[in-house]
Formats: sequence, structure tokens, C-alpha cells
Amino acid sequence: MWQISAGLGVALLLTGGAFKLYYDKAQAEKEALAVQLQQSMDNQLLLENTIADQNAQMEEQLAREQQTQAKIRELSEANTEAQKEVTELRGKFARHDLNMLSMAKPGLLERMVNRGTSRVLQDLRDITDPNQFDEKDTPADTADPS
Repeated sequence: MWQISAGLGVALLLTGGAFKLYYDKAQAEKEALAVQLQQSMDNQLLLENTIADQNAQMEEQLAREQQTQAKIRELSEANTEAQKEVTELRGKFARHDLNMLSMAKPGLLERMVNRGTSRVLQDLRDITDPNQFDEKDTPADTADPS
């Protein structure tokens, strides 16, 4: 009987040791899975934030692109208008042969050039006048208020 008790005691110790090993292994696996789960949650949060930032950047880029397209259209329309004006001026100059006019009527051409030059010079004097922004007394300001 003693041998049976000793055999059962050894079996009990072996069973207890095997259970302890199993329990430790299960706890380690649980901890590893918990770490993996936490890391996965952190990665998912980081990914969601990155996606949100990239979406915001894409929306900003699209808005800038629309503004750029609008500016391009505006400049294109301005260019078209300028081309029309250039074409108009070329047509005017093509219709007026100044060489022939200067030969036929030099006095007329000279008066026109002198008048245009004097207007340009007067405009130049007006825009470069250092006193142009000084306040000037008007007749209503200088009149006696009584």
C-alpha cells in the first residue's frame, strides 16, 4: 500500500507541475495577445489619424487647384481681350499710312504730334507733382461762415 500511496503522490505532483506549466504558458499567451491587441489598437488609431490628415490635405489641394484654374481662366480672358485690342490697333495703323500723310500734309501731322506730346507732358507733370495730395482750400472753405 505504501507503494500505491507513493505512486499516487508522485502522480499528484506530476499533475500539479504539469498544471503549473500549462497555467504559466496560458498566462504568457494571454499577455502576448493583450500586447498585440494594444499595439493593433494604437496602429489603427495612428492609421485613422494619418488618413484624416491626408484627406484634409487632398481637400486643400483641390481647393488650391480650383483657385488656380479660376486664375488661369481669368488671365486667359484678359489675354484674349488684349489680343483683340492689339488686332484693333494693328488694323488702325494699317489703315493710316503716316508716311503718305506726312508727305502730303506735314503741317497737319506736326500739329497732331505736338498736341499729343503736350498732353502727355502735362499728364506726366500732373502725376509727378509732389504737391498733388496736399489739401487745397476750396472757395466754400475760405468763405466766412457768418
